Amino acid sequence: MNPYTQAQSTALIEGIRLLEVFITAPLGLYSDIKMMRESLPFPESGDLTREQSSGRRQAHAQLTDDHPALAVRAIESVRATVGTLAAVRDSDSSALDKSWLRRAKLVLDRAEQQAGANFRQRLAKKLTGIYVIVDPEATQGRSMEFMTRASLEGGAKVIQLRDKLSDKGEQLEQANLLKNMCDEYDALFFMNDAADVARASNAHGLHIGQTDLPTEHARSLLSPEQLIGRSNSGLEQSLESHVQGVDYVAVGAIYATTTMGKSGRSALGPNEITRVKNAVPLPLVAIGGIGKSNIADVVKAGADCLCIVSAITYSDDPQTATRELVQMFDEASS
Repeated sequence: MNPYTQAQSTALIEGIRLLEVFITAPLGLYSDIKMMRESLPFPESGDLTREQSSGRRQAHAQLTDDHPALAVRAIESVRATVGTLAAVRDSDSSALDKSWLRRAKLVLDRAEQQAGANFRQRLAKKLTGIYVIVDPEATQGRSMEFMTRASLEGGAKVIQLRDKLSDKGEQLEQANLLKNMCDEYDALFFMNDAADVARASNAHGLHIGQTDLPTEHARSLLSPEQLIGRSNSGLEQSLESHVQGVDYVAVGAIYATTTMGKSGRSALGPNEITRVKNAVPLPLVAIGGIGKSNIADVVKAGADCLCIVSAITYSDDPQTATRELVQMFDEASS
């Protein structure tokens, strides 16, 4: 065998063995990944002894604490190696036949969906505390960088960029800046509406409304690791969003609000939070008219995360305002 082909085949086998460690459910998918390796036309692709297999699993598990992330990266690597082997010839024949390539594509697509879902489920656990929407129309003339930094310094855990005024180039520049800020503070960064900007900026996720890009199409534009959140006016829409495969539901307006053109929404009240939380097994972000006077009621109703805008972005001191709301959230959660 050509030395280059040999090196690529070894990399492919090891990549698939890694997937066997990190993607063990559902059982049918695990079995298909294993069969993908076993059907390779290379001597080294056969099963290992029980002792060898155990040793590999222990060694692979020690590579990282973030197994879902490594699984996603491994799938990308396996795909690249498969593409390389499909493009070369060894001893006047293709290294991988067409039937194996067809089966492998289907298995890797399913593995990517599962690994991505595992990664997002872990990432979504960070949806807690105070979630701030930064919008140039709701910052009292102050820059989005200033507002983001102040919110993060005050303890906000999630930032969303909502910009209906700028063109895509300006949005991307702003999104890159805010994403880097959020990474500094170990906070999540979401882009509102624009899936292309979310993907290009490597945002942690995208937030869409009921009339924005459909969830299925948004998912096809994002990477497997990126979250999708969707706005909902109550239980019925939240259930629909869950079926569509979102990673969190935003529910509101909980109280009457005039921020960002939402004055026409009827207030749902905190009881709707409890209804949604009991029916939808996803992180719940409450939004709409939430501030110091009602934050405890919203938390006790079951909200995992509180989206707050005017109480922070209209404040003379947004950092202090955020810190006070974070403290109140923590006290209500304890």
